Amino acid sequence: MDFERRQSDRTSTNRTASIRTADGIIDETCVVCNLSEGGAKLLVEEPKRLPTEFILFLRKSSTVGRRCQTIWHIGNKIGVRFVSVLNQDTHLHKGSGVWAPE
Repeated sequence: MDFERRQSDRTSTNRTASIRTADGIIDETCVVCNLSEGGAKLLVEEPKRLPTEFILFLRKSSTVGRRCQTIWHIGNKIGVRFVSVLNQDTHLHKGSGVWAPE
């Protein structure tokens, strides 16, 4: 019996996004396969290279990102939970990181 642990529906996106670390060491492109209110499934080139926590920018030029925590990875796909919203201009973390359509 399959048990769905998500608390909200997923939205398929297949959009390009950017993964960055707070220290700027990692800045790479990924594909957001789907989004839910509390997280996402990402397609990345080298998942083992990524730290457990990083910032996901849904638009490459955006200064507002979601601080993410890796929950699982299988091959080059990873599942993340949104922890908070980060505005790089002000360096403020806000809320739960819940995604809202742009």
